[in-house]
Amino acid sequence: MADEPPIAAPAPRKGFATPPEVLRYFREKRQAPRFSWLDVFAEEHARAFTVAKAVETELLDAFRTSIDGALERGEGFETWKKQIEADIRRLGWWGPREVKDPELRDRTRKVDFSRPRRLRTIFWSNMNAARAAGQWDRIQRTKKALPFLLYVRTTASDPRPEHLRWAGIILHADDPFWRTHFPPNGWGCKCTVRQITRREGDALLAKGEQRLPGPDGQDAVVSYRSKAPDDGPPKTFRNRRTGATAKIPAGLDPGWHTNPGLARAETLTDKLAETLAASDEPTARAQIASMIASTDLGVLAKLPERARLPVAVASQVAEELGAKSAIVSMSNDTLVAKMARHGFGLEAAAHVQTIVDEGEPTPDRSGASARSLVGSIGDQLWRLALGLSRDGFLYVRTLHPFSPRRLAKILRDRDDRED
Repeated sequence: MADEPPIAAPAPRKGFATPPEVLRYFREKRQAPRFSWLDVFAEEHARAFTVAKAVETELLDAFRTSIDGALERGEGFETWKKQIEADIRRLGWWGPREVKDPELRDRTRKVDFSRPRRLRTIFWSNMNAARAAGQWDRIQRTKKALPFLLYVRTTASDPRPEHLRWAGIILHADDPFWRTHFPPNGWGCKCTVRQITRREGDALLAKGEQRLPGPDGQDAVVSYRSKAPDDGPPKTFRNRRTGATAKIPAGLDPGWHTNPGLARAETLTDKLAETLAASDEPTARAQIASMIASTDLGVLAKLPERARLPVAVASQVAEELGAKSAIVSMSNDTLVAKMARHGFGLEAAAHVQTIVDEGEPTPDRSGASARSLVGSIGDQLWRLALGLSRDGFLYVRTLHPFSPRRLAKILRDRDDRED
């Protein structure tokens, strides 16, 4: 595969107010100067901002700042192109230049950022990945009322036959299909999904098929079904830069076979963990409280993979147990299971810090590598059990209702021993 992907037309959205989650996705990325787009591949694109051959920090900063501004102001490609051209000229990168591979894995290549084709690709890929991640965030927030996604026929005049096969698919928002087939599904892909109610989904499935006007003026028949077609076996893609291999479902372009929204959620946990590890306690507490209060918690809790979600800071417990960090995490599967079993929402994660700070220490039968505290959530007493993981970090073992009578007995027994 060539270093520079095929020509991709930008997706202008002039005059549209950009949703905040789109901006958050883009701004959460770390800077990653790289020689090739293959150096930052698939899910890694959600974690890092890069432009192939933009190996100088100042040049990469110019691209990032200008794209950020275009996203925030809802600008199209031509407006953005005027600004980035001025920046690139100022930095001496307008026109052909030779660029050496800093990692010496490739020969010196020529790059020309004045080429509209290259600029369109940079603009399109960043804009559409951010919008896809923002749309996924909104879907997760509203899927109780709008639980299904409809794969909408592309508006492209030269649609890819593989993508046309997916038009009309109606699946629940949590279906694994969307982990790989949430559009865009390739360079320049104009496919979209529409979030719909269960009632609308049932009505479309009952209709079976519908004749709709196509972008070329010819009518197209869309068949509605609740099962994805069998596209055949996936293709093995070998990243020539890293040597890593990946299974790419048929019809998807390598690099666009992941869901930017899901990757963003995973990025949040990584970035938050890195930030908290380097923060003082007040900053760490504020960061955790902000995450718990945001819509991000619901997205993180629903990750298919197991992830550690920071929920509190417990300096004293960390010191007693010899933990590597005072940050207390709770796995997403534990969080969801406890919420469902005990009838309270995800907001209960905010009470972990309160119990850590104000709870009464109670005996824990798990030994020296565990601590238990009992505190209040509303009118109910809860027991919080903390443990020390094998790699030396604090985590929530359990959080469950606790009997006031049992707590009173524990406190009486402790007082008797002290007497």
